[in-house]
Amino acid sequence: MRRSKVLAKIRAGEVARICALGHYMPYFPKLAAHFGYDGIWVDGEHRAFDPREAQALIAFHHLADIDCIWRTATLEKSALYRFLEEGATGLMIPHVSTVEKATMLSAAVKFPPLGDRGIDGSGLDSGYYVGSENYVEFVNRETFLVVQIETPEAIQNADKIAAVPGVEVLFLGPGDLSLRLGCSAELDDPQMMKMKELVANAAKKHGKAWGQPVSNMNEAKKIRDMGGQFIVLGNEFLAVHAHLESCSAELDEALGGKRAKPEVAQIIP
Repeated sequence: MRRSKVLAKIRAGEVARICALGHYMPYFPKLAAHFGYDGIWVDGEHRAFDPREAQALIAFHHLADIDCIWRTATLEKSALYRFLEEGATGLMIPHVSTVEKATMLSAAVKFPPLGDRGIDGSGLDSGYYVGSENYVEFVNRETFLVVQIETPEAIQNADKIAAVPGVEVLFLGPGDLSLRLGCSAELDDPQMMKMKELVANAAKKHGKAWGQPVSNMNEAKKIRDMGGQFIVLGNEFLAVHAHLESCSAELDEALGGKRAKPEVAQIIP
């Protein structure tokens, strides 16, 4: 059984360093751990993972000793805690807009007396039943639930959601929230800033952590200054995008002349 690095940072009043992953890349956890990250947010909402891929990828996190925070595509109770049995340290749930949903999720992923999770005890999270003394108490303490605040309704209910026992992190989703508010997702957008302040205040009031994805160092500093402790910066998609763009520019210079750009398909309304 391993302790959560993300929770250790949060409990010490520090900022947890998170990066994101959306594809099956077995080497990614080792690289992220090497470069000082505490956890990886794996996107199982927008990307498809075979169950055995998920199982193996979580195991690679354990080998690298880095937290795996799995964003799930399901709310089904046993499917949720199966990710924890496989060894995920945290679960991230999108579109948590009501206190009822937050309460249901907490009950699903926490053992009694805090919740109503079913017990197996023979998964990776218990060391396959080896050295699993105080397993229930340990798992309730060292795994965590991240709820995404990304709708106007969630903002209105942020205080009540933050008060739910078993919810450890409020994670603001600028993309979905801005889409629904009709404003920019930029950090300094006045309307988005008001939303962040509401989430930050709710988290502080109830002793919970909060955070969001950021694009650069300046944004990370601003979220930290607002009390954010769960900051996501870095992912494989944008890294590959930037690398190929840079290499292609070097080839332009080396080979002389610019490459022909591919045609972009037009979307006909």
